Amino acid sequence: MIHENYQRNHVIIKGREKNLEKFLNQSYGNLKQHKLKYGENSNSEDALTWSCFDLLDHYSFRNRNSVLDEIMEDAFERKCNFKFNNKNYSNNQIVIFVGKKYTGLSNLGNDKEENTEVDASIELPDKLIFFEAKLYSSIKLADSKYPHDQIARKLRVGLDCKEVINKEFYFIFLDIAPANILLKFTNEKKSKVNALNKPTKKWKSAWWFNYYKYGKNNSLSPLRNCLCGIKYKSEKSVADNMGWLTWGDLFKDILRGMIST
Repeated sequence: MIHENYQRNHVIIKGREKNLEKFLNQSYGNLKQHKLKYGENSNSEDALTWSCFDLLDHYSFRNRNSVLDEIMEDAFERKCNFKFNNKNYSNNQIVIFVGKKYTGLSNLGNDKEENTEVDASIELPDKLIFFEAKLYSSIKLADSKYPHDQIARKLRVGLDCKEVINKEFYFIFLDIAPANILLKFTNEKKSKVNALNKPTKKWKSAWWFNYYKYGKNNSLSPLRNCLCGIKYKSEKSVADNMGWLTWGDLFKDILRGMIST
């Protein structure tokens, strides 16, 4: 559905009108005001991302921490290795961004410089968390302009940007359904990478996520190959910090935070 204006399509906290306007009018690379173009479209993942994370950013400190803990629990199936409520962060040490641009340092200033706009991110004194949000679309694959697919690019920049120095990096893929459910919508064998050249396949986000997180033939070589030239602790540490979150779980966590006392 197309709404009569973009305000109807977003959750806007009083006093944040100018912030939303700035968010929608920002450009990225050759994409001029690409968010504003779809600002009235009810299928806009940017509208959902703004509405959820900007609202979360304005919860009370206690409620926000509780919601963030639930988000991490859901994304990592209760196996996240830290809790916001146990870290003694102060209020100004938890910073939430929607649509911030990050740049890798390894190739800074040359033709291979890597940067990416992150749908939502959280910066902490000791951690950096990226969220890649998809609704009805799938990830962009590597092409002549981008040598890495969207997931690999987020991992590379997240592990290599100035904001992650001396910090632990987490990557969370946010999509409409669990990865194993999305994979049921294809009859292609998961081992055939060339099947992913079909651009309309929603399931390819799940395929590539699993390809990097779980590897191939009991090896994390796909992750190692995609991170070539980037410094990181180990493939296992990167894979362990890759989580999958559904919009349904995010919505419930956000709503629970509204009634918490």
